[in-house]
Amino acid sequence: MMENFNYFNPVKMLFGKGQIDNLTDEILPYGKRVLLVYGQHHLKDTGLYEKVVSQFAKAGITWFELEGVHPNPRYRLVEDGINICRQENIEFVLGIGGGSVSDTAKAVAIGTRMDSDIWDAYEDFNYAMHDPAKVPKHTVGDVLPFGIVMTKAGTGSEFDYTSVLSRRETQEKLMIIDKRIYAKFCIDDPALTLTTPLQESMYGVADIMTHFLEQYFSPSKNTLVLDGIKEGQLKAVIAAGRRVQENLNDYDARSYLLYAAAWACADQNMCGATPEWSSHLIEHELSAQTDLNHGHGMAIVYSGWMPYVLEAIPERFAQYAQNVWGIERKGRTDVELGREGIEKTKEFWRSLGITLTLSEAGVDEKYIGSIASQAMRFGAVGSAKALSEAAISEILYSVK
Repeated sequence: MMENFNYFNPVKMLFGKGQIDNLTDEILPYGKRVLLVYGQHHLKDTGLYEKVVSQFAKAGITWFELEGVHPNPRYRLVEDGINICRQENIEFVLGIGGGSVSDTAKAVAIGTRMDSDIWDAYEDFNYAMHDPAKVPKHTVGDVLPFGIVMTKAGTGSEFDYTSVLSRRETQEKLMIIDKRIYAKFCIDDPALTLTTPLQESMYGVADIMTHFLEQYFSPSKNTLVLDGIKEGQLKAVIAAGRRVQENLNDYDARSYLLYAAAWACADQNMCGATPEWSSHLIEHELSAQTDLNHGHGMAIVYSGWMPYVLEAIPERFAQYAQNVWGIERKGRTDVELGREGIEKTKEFWRSLGITLTLSEAGVDEKYIGSIASQAMRFGAVGSAKALSEAAISEILYSVK
């Protein structure tokens, strides 16, 4: 039977063309002193920066800036943002960009009102997540109000309550999952994603798909409604990914990807079932040590993880092959059918120009051992199939 669950998502989503024009109306209820968080050049190159700050000026908003967010959001930059918020009495944090900008804005909002180093909270959360007997000393408390404007479809971070943070100096990447870090609002204006370059767009497609798949390949039984939702979303993402590859200005296809990305990490897709996030934990260690794009890293890790766990949940992979890829059984076993579904997935990612080996991504196999050991440092990994350090190494060597 379906597992019990409680579901609540308070994020106000403004979806559609022109919704960026409502930005200041959403901010003003929380204050007029804003920290604007954004990336390295995209916001200014596209003209969106001028549009935003002109809205600020008209609304009487005083803003300060945290510029230079990198993929795999940086702890040191978050520290800078926290210091600005404290010194300037910031009332609201606004992130404009992709998943890394969203995660950075969340971390700044979390850390501004904490008494301890924010990294302590990320570490303590991971210890407690793997061992419920551990009581974290440093936890999320009062969070500064924040909002997100997404300019890239991929992580869905604007609609969930997870924040990911990296420390380049120690090659660590950790997350916090806490329902106090929901955004006050998010603006998902597909027109803002039209300028996302082709390669980044395709990595976003893989990111969205793996978010759905890590919830789909569950050990839970009797999840017919959840399965149908995810199968429909996956088929839509596959079709939209092909369309965007052919035409970067396909607004409708961009809309499908942006909406699917937001729902891919929403709790609604996990209600009543146990998700399987082990590949995400592995990829976090991969990108922590190599700074690889997250969506790209997920496609690589997943290409190794799927064959490794196939025989643990063959019926799930067979269902995926049939209902998402339309593969007919023709007398084949679940394992045989599932294997073809895996190959179809990899074939699709390759057709998008995504390489599926570490070597093709420029990652030396020397990292495999440390990635595997780091992935296990907080405790057990895997729900569909428990993974040991040796198993994680085997998965990664299969895609070296």
